[in-house]
Amino acid sequence: MTLLEGLWYDYPMISSDLNEFRVEAHEFLLGQKKPLPTPAIARRLFGARRHEMPETQVVVRALLADDPRFVETHDHCWTVLGSALLRQALKEATFSVVDLETTGSVIGVDEIIEIGLIQVRGGEIVNRFESLVWTDRPIPPWVARLTGISNEDLEGAPTFSDLAENLVGLLDGNVFVAHDIRFDLPFLRWEFARRGIGRPAVTGLCTLQLSRQFWPDLMSRSLPDLATHFGIDHDNPHRAADDAAATTGVLLEVLNQADQLGLVDLGDLYRVEEITADRTADGDSLSSRAAES
Repeated sequence: MTLLEGLWYDYPMISSDLNEFRVEAHEFLLGQKKPLPTPAIARRLFGARRHEMPETQVVVRALLADDPRFVETHDHCWTVLGSALLRQALKEATFSVVDLETTGSVIGVDEIIEIGLIQVRGGEIVNRFESLVWTDRPIPPWVARLTGISNEDLEGAPTFSDLAENLVGLLDGNVFVAHDIRFDLPFLRWEFARRGIGRPAVTGLCTLQLSRQFWPDLMSRSLPDLATHFGIDHDNPHRAADDAAATTGVLLEVLNQADQLGLVDLGDLYRVEEITADRTADGDSLSSRAAES
């Protein structure tokens, strides 16, 4: 019995026709302007009364993960092969590379104190944005030591509300890139949500996760170590602009290797191992191709 069959047996509240749910989920996601989280798909399939039930979301994840047409982005949202999102050519897509400095790591308690953002298109940097962000929350001593940012430095800085409209314009419709996207994107989403601003339509891409796939033999994939490995300038770690610049450097290395491997669209970056699996039959692994390129 597969995981999905077991879940189906345990939760008979759901129709027995798995294929109908997959068809509905596929059609729903195909028309979306951004990947959607599991609860949003559960709401579509099973209604508002059931979509937040943990077992329903487990069923949805198993339902989609069991079908190769569905793609889970690096921020754990879902889209589908053939969607306009994933058909974006890597040479034409706009990547918004983001780094945040915050007062801590607890979303809903801690706040953003600095934002760095760099836009990349066609392998070139096309836009830069950076700003300190005012907060009245005391910056803990360990954060001040790490970043060099104190509350006094934030005097006169814009609030997140002041920056929000501009940030949405820099993010909406683009590929959101961060080194460990699990931190930066949820923080931004929370800040937008608490101000009643809808989530920007972004597709999440993580350079940390990509580094595991493209360079599996590296001993460390921390941003400073990757910067050293690739000869990327990274003079001020833990400052948003410098970390965004270093992450951009790693992204450009990814895009270069993707080109060498014949990967052409955004969907390919979420299916690197699958796409290159056939090549290993000739004893030609992803890492060896990358080393030769």
